[in-house]
Amino acid sequence: MLTRIREGTSSWPAKIFLGLLALSFVGWGVGDIFISRGDTTVAEVGPTEIDIRDLELAYRTQIQQFHGSGMQIEPGSDLALAMARIALDNLVLDALQNTAADTFGITIGTETLASDMQGNGLFHDASGVFSPARFGMTLQNSGLTESRYLAILSNRLRETQFINSIGAAPPPPTVLVDNVFSHRQEQRVAELAVIPNTALVPDPQPEGNDLVSFFEDNISNYAAPEYRTADYLLVYPEDLAETMVLSREQVRAVYDEAPEVWTTPEQRHLQQISYPTREEADAAYESLQDGADFAQTAFDTTGVEAEALNFGWVSRNDLFDALADPVFAAPLGEATPPLESPIGGWLIFRTTEIEPEIVTPFEEAQPEIEAQMKLRQAREDIYTLAFDLDDLVASGATVAETAEEIGLTYARIERVAKNGTFEDPLSLDALPTAPEFLDEIFFGEPDFASPVIETNDGGLLVVEVTEIVDARLRDFDEVEDRVLADWHRNQLARLAAESARAIADAAGPMGDLTAAFSETGVTFDAITPVRRTETPGIPNVGLDLVSALFEVSPGDTVVVGSTDGSAQVVARLLDIVAADALADSEGYAGVRTSLTNGLVSDIVDQETAALVNGTSVSVDQEMIEQFF
Repeated sequence: MLTRIREGTSSWPAKIFLGLLALSFVGWGVGDIFISRGDTTVAEVGPTEIDIRDLELAYRTQIQQFHGSGMQIEPGSDLALAMARIALDNLVLDALQNTAADTFGITIGTETLASDMQGNGLFHDASGVFSPARFGMTLQNSGLTESRYLAILSNRLRETQFINSIGAAPPPPTVLVDNVFSHRQEQRVAELAVIPNTALVPDPQPEGNDLVSFFEDNISNYAAPEYRTADYLLVYPEDLAETMVLSREQVRAVYDEAPEVWTTPEQRHLQQISYPTREEADAAYESLQDGADFAQTAFDTTGVEAEALNFGWVSRNDLFDALADPVFAAPLGEATPPLESPIGGWLIFRTTEIEPEIVTPFEEAQPEIEAQMKLRQAREDIYTLAFDLDDLVASGATVAETAEEIGLTYARIERVAKNGTFEDPLSLDALPTAPEFLDEIFFGEPDFASPVIETNDGGLLVVEVTEIVDARLRDFDEVEDRVLADWHRNQLARLAAESARAIADAAGPMGDLTAAFSETGVTFDAITPVRRTETPGIPNVGLDLVSALFEVSPGDTVVVGSTDGSAQVVARLLDIVAADALADSEGYAGVRTSLTNGLVSDIVDQETAALVNGTSVSVDQEMIEQFF
């Protein structure tokens, strides 16, 4: 999966997208969360240093996309570390491209920065216009200074210009676009029916030596795989946490150390009117004091409609300090006096709703705090446990002896195959979820406990193979029921296909297929035209049918098995709909764009490879592992 993620971020369009995405990272609410901890350089790319804070920012922006889709990445996991490495790879690429941009003399002017910043919807107010207050508040919430944001923005724009400059390529030849478009967009129209095998032929019954012959012809399909029995010890931090006992005083101390964690601050829903000068703001405030309506005053003085005044729900921390106190001191429904914005202009706020502060009492918070404390301690303890396990295993202790010595419980898995099936089909054994489990069982030697393995899902695993049942060819008597079922299914499908083919051939290219197959009770209907990569959208009909239709001429009939093998799909090709560039100008343009992007991507990839090969890159791996 990670390889695919990385491949997906290596193409030219993806690089541009990632660059643009980074311009709006502040919308995720991530920022400079680190304090000074000495040297924070995590990588050096030629003359450029990459700060661990920049890696943290890129990492959080990246995983937020996974969180949005419901996939959680546990801090400290191997997946988190892999994602951090991918984020660092992208930062290294950014640094390489910025260095190259310097070489080419690419610079970004202040007007370009201002234009891009003002066009970012994250900084727009409800009316869709750039709001200095919104801009400042967004940066403040993200922990970013304006200079730092502009520096990041400048680098991203320079990278984009650099990529665009080296990616400038002539358009692909028209003959190439025409051929690709014609191939991709050609459609086939057919009439078809899905006919159950049982409707085409009577139920076949084996005779004489049929089953034995079928078994001998397919004997490898009935071979018994190697089975192994193993004792194993698999422990997770959660297992250790369950055995821990914490006192009420310990939990209370954690609760008292961070009261803000258990406090939902007061929230206010605000309306805001912005004015460029103090005089305009004072005049509007005077009208409000005389009883004028807030929305009407805003419209009369700024032309802004009432719905555009909503600033949204905020807490004190969401506002600049200079604004927070007067805003949260104002009574419900009353306008604040004009307030000078720290980034320019004058603002009048009005509170329309108030959600009071909520403090979660200790009794409600205690279970969550206790669970977090236990799990945190367990994650620390599991590393010590790994050393203890290593020592015991190295001394020659069995899994059972190791478990008894440490006070853990081991388990046994009975005669399991490498594909996870059991020799006993009625076995109630459950396979552990650790992805390394079966590999380790089938890697190990009998009667020797394996080394301690740190699993990808955060556990510690030790396995000891206690029995190996060699793979063998089964006798016919052992699998007669399976052979009968397979023979029956195979024969029924073969005979049904022959019958369908014969009936279709008898009907010919112009015959009425519904009439020809009348005894089966099916009706042939025309399907929506399909392209090579499209299925007809009919249950039990797959791409095999579409591929067959693209191999024949109008009037020809094809017969293919259904996706589950229980039926025959009989289809006659009625028409070939050639691709029409004039009627599908958008599709034609899309093909040309995809071919152009492919050429550009190749050029950019070659340039990137040259940059990588020509620049020294060093990475502080220990720092990455420390932070992620």
